[in-house]
Amino acid sequence: MANDNNNVGEIKKHLEEIDRHLMSMRQLLFASEKVVSREDLFTSPDGKVVEGIFDGEAMIDQDGKMYPVSPNYASKSKLVVGDKLKLTIAPDGRFLYKQIGPSDRIRLICPLEISGNLYWAKCKKKRYQILQASVTYYKANEGDELTVLVPKDGDADWATVENVINSNRSVDKESK
Repeated sequence: MANDNNNVGEIKKHLEEIDRHLMSMRQLLFASEKVVSREDLFTSPDGKVVEGIFDGEAMIDQDGKMYPVSPNYASKSKLVVGDKLKLTIAPDGRFLYKQIGPSDRIRLICPLEISGNLYWAKCKKKRYQILQASVTYYKANEGDELTVLVPKDGDADWATVENVINSNRSVDKESK
């Protein structure tokens, strides 16, 4: 009987991982549907350069046009809402981002909360959504304490995972 319980737990763990991967694929698919028209991609032989602000999932230019940012790039680069980005759209259609103006940020320590296919940093005063790619990259589990970055000025709905604090390590939260 104990072996059956282990199998059920293992199956649940694998199903949750599959759900996370499906959500990531949905995010990528959604982002690809926001891509600018192919005519805009080939405006010059050297490519097109656009600047904008990161909103937690995409870059928004001064005209309000959205450009998808890979969740993996956003996570690994630790982009924060309000960061200024430069996008070069290569003649072959590749999107090449560069962070050119990081926003002022503050660091918070918050536990990870998972609700369906959404991931949250549940801080004292606010709950921030975080990218699934960050959770997967850091192999975080629900309840793990995260170090997250949020904009110092302004109200954001998204946080960026900076690190996962292991539960077997003591941390002086006042010094952060």
